[in-house]
Amino acid sequence: MNSIKLAILPIVLLFTLGIYIFDSVDSVNSVDSVDSVDSVNSVDSVNSVDSVDKEKQKIDQKIAEGASENNTAIVNNSSANSPTLVPTQAPAIKAKHKNKPEFAKIRDVKEKKQTFFEYMLPMIRQTNAAVLTQRESILSIQQKFIDNKKIDPADQLLLDELLDTYHVDVDNEVTMAHITELLSRCDIVPAGLILAQSANESAWGTSRFAVKANNFFGLWCFQRGCGLTPTDRDDGASHEVAKFETVSHGVNYYVKTINTNNAYKNLRKIRADLRAENKTITGTVLAEGLLRYSERGKAYVKEIQSMIRYNKLSRYNLDNRA
Repeated sequence: MNSIKLAILPIVLLFTLGIYIFDSVDSVNSVDSVDSVDSVNSVDSVNSVDSVDKEKQKIDQKIAEGASENNTAIVNNSSANSPTLVPTQAPAIKAKHKNKPEFAKIRDVKEKKQTFFEYMLPMIRQTNAAVLTQRESILSIQQKFIDNKKIDPADQLLLDELLDTYHVDVDNEVTMAHITELLSRCDIVPAGLILAQSANESAWGTSRFAVKANNFFGLWCFQRGCGLTPTDRDDGASHEVAKFETVSHGVNYYVKTINTNNAYKNLRKIRADLRAENKTITGTVLAEGLLRYSERGKAYVKEIQSMIRYNKLSRYNLDNRA
């Protein structure tokens, strides 16, 4: 049995892990009455970067080395997160911009907004598509639990990997409760919400962290040298603003943070309730779960909701698919 598991492990891992990459995607811009929300020098987010043990890195690297032949995307952002493989089933979305636009040079507000949205949206769509691919696999396995069918070794390996990816702790045997919790974490973040937060946190792509670190979300890290040091960091503080190889990596990591960090447990509950009631998952509703994203709390939530409404960002949502 062990030999069977070892034989299929690389295949399963290539299919499962899901933080998406879309390197050469470019942007769309916009700014509203809240447009000039400033850069992330005073980053509020509570996100941290997971530390990865050396053994896990070695395993991931071995998988990554064989991934190119299978057309599997690899996230390899050593400064912020470990290499992660994602499935290729998510549809490729053509990017309008091959390089990150110089947003600061775009003076026309309407043009800046449109450029920002065009740049970010393809990355957002692909990230959500990857998450939905994983979610479909979990739902399939859940149905087997419901039908009291035997879980085959491949499904078990896939389930174990996803439980680990989404930080669902299992002491002994996997139960329906574990799968339910996994489904609450493995789900989309609406495009409208991601666009609003990225615009807010990056000052529409003009902040120092967006320009120099590809960090459009004010994501923090806590290892020395993992990112850029905020100019107004409090004495005694050790956090840095995470640096990503590409903006796509930052989008991936942001979605994973929303889906796994305890600070956003309420957001995930709101989303799961909407799913259970067969209602549309919207950014304005999910934003209520972002109270701990910023030290400003409720004021920050209201600002994000205002940006979504003012810029009509819900038009970019694909129902409950992105």
